[in-house]
Amino acid sequence: MNATRDLKQDHVLINRLGKIAKECSDLLYGNVDIPIEDIKIVSMLIHEFVDKFHHGKEEKAYFPQMKHKNNFSQDIRNFLIEHELGRRIAKMLSQSLISWNGGADSRERVARFLNAYSVFITIHTEKENMFFELIEKKASLSEEEHSLLLKHFETCHNDVGGKVRVEQMTRLIGCLEEREWMKR
Repeated sequence: MNATRDLKQDHVLINRLGKIAKECSDLLYGNVDIPIEDIKIVSMLIHEFVDKFHHGKEEKAYFPQMKHKNNFSQDIRNFLIEHELGRRIAKMLSQSLISWNGGADSRERVARFLNAYSVFITIHTEKENMFFELIEKKASLSEEEHSLLLKHFETCHNDVGGKVRVEQMTRLIGCLEEREWMKR
């Protein structure tokens, strides 16, 4: 495993989460009842797994390592702007969930932000995967750089509660995929 493939592997899980968010949004728009606890889990996974863990690995280690190689600085700047967009959508989703949980009719807003996040993450990971393929094609990182990045990624595990917490979040994605409302 190298650092680039590690990030691409994260994208597989993130896209599964994006599909869950899309299905949840579609069902909410169709007036299907979904347990608010499940939607809270989706929101938590967006915050902890996608933003704090995965984007943390990219922002704290990978992108700084790549910034001055092969004229990648503009690509990286664009990805950082997109990460901020994702954070803003996630924050609006979280605020809408709090409002809905407090008794306000925020169903449509929750559905809207779940859909927006799904669209965002699908497009964003496609762009990053093309970027990662270019990095691999150009062999832009040495084995030593990959090794150092993977060590830094371990720090990112610790930032979200350790390897066990990351495994728990991965299992939660699988649990959400198995919910009755996902099988419609």
